[in-house]
Amino acid sequence: MRIRLIFPIILFFVMGNVFATQPDTGTHRIGIFVGSNNGGRDRVLLRYAVSDAVSIKNVFLEMGGIANDDSVLLAEPSIREINRRIDAMHQQVLRSKEANRRTEVIFYYSGHSDEEGLLLNREKYTYRALRNRINSIPADMRIVILDSCASGAFTRIKGGERTLPFLVDSSFTAEGHAFLTSSSANEASQESDRIGASFFTHSLVAGLRGAADTVGDRRVTLNELYRYAYTETLARTETSLHGAQHANYDIQISGSGDLVLTDVSRTTSGIVFDENLTGRLTIRNSRDQLIAEVTKTTRPLELGLEPGVYRITLQQGSDVSRADVTLAEGRRTTVTINNFTRTVTETTRLRGDNDSDSANAVPNAHLYTFFFNVVHEPFYFPLIGFINIANGNHNNFQAGYINWNTGNFKGFQAGFVNTVGGNFSGFQAGFVNTNIGQTNGFQSGFVNTAINEMEGLQIGFVNVAVSSIRGFQLGFVNYADSIDGIPIGFISIVREGGYMAIEYSFTESHTYNAAFKIGIEKFYTNINIAYNHTSEFSYNNLASGIGFGSIFPVIGKLLYINTEINSLFSIGNDVEKVSYNSLGLYLGVNIGKLSIAAGPSLTWIYKNWWENIQPLEERPAYFSFYNYDIDEYNRLVVGGRIAARLRF
Repeated sequence: MRIRLIFPIILFFVMGNVFATQPDTGTHRIGIFVGSNNGGRDRVLLRYAVSDAVSIKNVFLEMGGIANDDSVLLAEPSIREINRRIDAMHQQVLRSKEANRRTEVIFYYSGHSDEEGLLLNREKYTYRALRNRINSIPADMRIVILDSCASGAFTRIKGGERTLPFLVDSSFTAEGHAFLTSSSANEASQESDRIGASFFTHSLVAGLRGAADTVGDRRVTLNELYRYAYTETLARTETSLHGAQHANYDIQISGSGDLVLTDVSRTTSGIVFDENLTGRLTIRNSRDQLIAEVTKTTRPLELGLEPGVYRITLQQGSDVSRADVTLAEGRRTTVTINNFTRTVTETTRLRGDNDSDSANAVPNAHLYTFFFNVVHEPFYFPLIGFINIANGNHNNFQAGYINWNTGNFKGFQAGFVNTVGGNFSGFQAGFVNTNIGQTNGFQSGFVNTAINEMEGLQIGFVNVAVSSIRGFQLGFVNYADSIDGIPIGFISIVREGGYMAIEYSFTESHTYNAAFKIGIEKFYTNINIAYNHTSEFSYNNLASGIGFGSIFPVIGKLLYINTEINSLFSIGNDVEKVSYNSLGLYLGVNIGKLSIAAGPSLTWIYKNWWENIQPLEERPAYFSFYNYDIDEYNRLVVGGRIAARLRF
């Protein structure tokens, strides 16, 4: 009887242990996306490198299996910052390997380069150093995509013969690396103002969204993407000023399986083009931004896109038709030839312009009443009126109640509402300022918003940088996805690389102190409340206030120096007010998310009044080393602080 009872118990524990230790076999995909417009003094400043990185990142977030926490966007980074992110990726991979998960890493770069390496402002990151660092990551698959001049040199470092591009199989056991470059070792990679991107990345984005799916299984593989990007990039650059551009590759894969990069079915909405619909399709969103250009053949084609309104242009020979399509959340919208309406076109050519893209331009009509103004590119005069709408790219001045520019804008906007749909370079002054593209300049208003990367300054009550900002934010509330600079405000939230903590401390003036700290380590805001447990003096026991601080690492992340300036004001007495203005210098130690800090402080205690004033009374010394009475209403105290801080 005893044996019968013991056996089921042992079996229960054994089976429980087996199921508890089952490995997580899901794929963990991690991505770093780098954009750098600045290649140094001798290089022309690019316009779309950073926005290209944003586009590729967004595609992988939407349909490429990368979680937001596993995706990093670096705008105009240094070599040190790139290496720091690659090292962090290395640690992520090690943790996933410990959990028996398949790991895949993606590194994308758009910017300047030469035959030796990537050009980052005045730094050069050699191909050999980058390749060695990527190859040291113990991931199952390493994918590197370089969209830059002479990037083909990256694939030739080891020499030898290239293998067949990819193995095709339905399994997922492929291991190794795949290096894709936008050009060969002696070619220039090109970008275009008309498409608002580089030719190579523009093709990659369209391909990843579904245009490269030649099999029709709603998945885009590495093999399909390379073939599509190669063909499209070559076709669009064959007649360009700088000559044809040939995408390149270096593939070293063992095992079997063609790597799936994106899954069209993962998106919440999409367009399905009927198999009988053929021709050249151009798709733009509601902001007139070019999303994709696809040559549609006699097979169904599905593109994964975000919900919204899209304008689709179909070119069949000399015939041009258009359709407006609204994509709803959770639905696939089928488009047939019956959805299109033929448009009237006029064949025109600018004098001295050999660009075939101008051959089928639609004539523009300008409406200028000094009250309601609607103009189209090109328009060379200022827009002054109640409502100003500029379609296309413009370099000028807008002044009115509402100013709107659908394309790229360079100049000055002054109005109640200012909006730029493309890239912006200049100055905005208004109540609400919004830039949808890349921003380079200055925003001043009650609410300032930059959707893509920003380089410059935001001053307002609320400042929002949805992506990254390189510069400063000055406002009551600041938000940035990441910042290379300083946010100054009452509340400054930085999603990546930000600082947020709560603190309890004991000081020379108050026995109980609580503080909330938010911002970045270089500059954060303190929101303080303090209390004295005694009532032996005339001024109030409860006080609150704000302050500012900075943290400087001394030994890695372990040891730091912390400086703070705080001002506290007594609460509850309408006649007598006491302020505590302190300057502190502390030494701290991090223990995980917890830190302990201590050090000296200098506090000026000042008493002001509205009616009858009473001199400062003597009070218990909590943690003071020296007291100096300036007069009967002012006192300097040399004391200290002991604090425990929890970061989250």
